[in-house]
Amino acid sequence: MQNNERRFRQRYDASPLKLEIRRLNWFGRPKKAHHAIGRDFALGGIAIITPLKLKPGQRLLLTLENMHHRLQSVPAVVVRSEMIEADYLCALKFAIGELPEPASRGVYTILKRLETTLKEPSAA
Repeated sequence: MQNNERRFRQRYDASPLKLEIRRLNWFGRPKKAHHAIGRDFALGGIAIITPLKLKPGQRLLLTLENMHHRLQSVPAVVVRSEMIEADYLCALKFAIGELPEPASRGVYTILKRLETTLKEPSAA
């Protein structure tokens, strides 16, 4: 049997995370924050449900938070967006490589910790 799975990393339920997304204007400045619902999470990105119509290639800043950790202004890029009922399901890729090296390492460490808490059965 052939496996058609394209993902390299395991994904985890992201619904326990509190998420905010901020679109960037033409000058790279963040706009108003909007809440989103996490669908699934991996170290490389996150799928979200949002009422905002986001376009592939659009740049965002994310805030991800759980009971123990909070990450603000994580750069991300919209990979895919599709309408589901009245909202949009969007796949986002974290763009932490755009950050300076020390910040990138710090963000990766906290993303890894968020992933660890989402692996735990008590995360939900």
